[in-house]
Amino acid sequence: MGEQVSYGSVRTAHVPDTPAAIARLAEILSAPPGSGPRAIDGPFGLYGAGKLGCMAMDFFRHARLAPTIVVDANAEQVRDVPSWQSCNVLLPSEVSAHMKRALPLVVSVATVCFTELAESLQSQGWRDVVPLYDVMEAYRRCYPIGNGWFMGDLNGAEQQMVEQVLAGWSDDMSRAHHLQFIAWHRLRQDWVFENAPIDLEHRYFIPEVVSLLGDQEVFVDVGAHRGETTKVFRETVENRFKEIVMFEPDARNADVIKEGLASLPECVRRRHRLLAQALCRRAGKQRFFSQLGYGSQLCEFGRDVVEVITLDDMNVAPSYLKLHLEGHELDALQGAEKTLRLHRPIIAVTTYHSEAGLWKLPSWLMDTLTNYRFYLRLHSWCGTGAVMYCLPNERGYASA
Repeated sequence: MGEQVSYGSVRTAHVPDTPAAIARLAEILSAPPGSGPRAIDGPFGLYGAGKLGCMAMDFFRHARLAPTIVVDANAEQVRDVPSWQSCNVLLPSEVSAHMKRALPLVVSVATVCFTELAESLQSQGWRDVVPLYDVMEAYRRCYPIGNGWFMGDLNGAEQQMVEQVLAGWSDDMSRAHHLQFIAWHRLRQDWVFENAPIDLEHRYFIPEVVSLLGDQEVFVDVGAHRGETTKVFRETVENRFKEIVMFEPDARNADVIKEGLASLPECVRRRHRLLAQALCRRAGKQRFFSQLGYGSQLCEFGRDVVEVITLDDMNVAPSYLKLHLEGHELDALQGAEKTLRLHRPIIAVTTYHSEAGLWKLPSWLMDTLTNYRFYLRLHSWCGTGAVMYCLPNERGYASA
């Protein structure tokens, strides 16, 4: 494997106000940046066989790699799963000391602090522990998931724009999560802030959003994957909504959505629209990389070609707009500017798939949307799960 990286220790600080956040930003930017992507050049192990582990195996197949061993605390159950039966799945206690010294361990876990997990694994004898996304970043030309990007340096104008975004958030927790996000992508360090925990449970449905939802919502799910977010929306509003519009250009994902819709009562099912187009800044045709699960995306070396449209060209009046587009969120939003200004929806948009999440995407929304409140929440670790929430003031405020 490539150069070994030290991921440091956990940095803990108080939740910052705007001046403190800007000072923390300067501290992050003045430190030497973290090392770059990690290519695999020999045998390795995979740690974690959950959802992210399944995506890791898809990635390895595309990159023509294969882990020597898969390590999981639930190895007995994992071995019985058909998709893992061709792998050598071991309990942590079954891995020899020699293997721990010899094999780099690629960690496919983003639900706990990576630094703490790495320290625990190293105390057990593992010599080299690396996050999955750092490895994936080295193979972007064959597998386009972009969660492992490295930030590098900012010029003065870029730093000023990040500072303006830090000042534009509506609460200090957002500033804390933004700094935590930046520290990972620049330094590969876990900076955590007291009273600003990562929320693993409520992606797209934080209390500030849920408290505003009524019984006549038009929920537009852009990047619907297999309908998981729409299902949570229906459960949250107890099936009291006006319409749900789902955009999912991956045919395999769309088939799963259709199966789920078929099981619903007709009075609920008829209020859904499932559309195969992708949203973008301009209408036309674009290449699409399909069959990547929730990572399917518009991609210049994708095998398929899909129709792309703008939300402004659709007969859609969203009251809640969710976007998860693997780095194409800003393009889709810019193709929806008239819709946003006219209908003023609640917005939840992922910001972690590219450097646009540092300031370009949030800055565009802050400049475009007047009389809105803006929040950032992290819903997983390793610089992922960052979601920006935009709440129109006329919808009211979150209940205590």
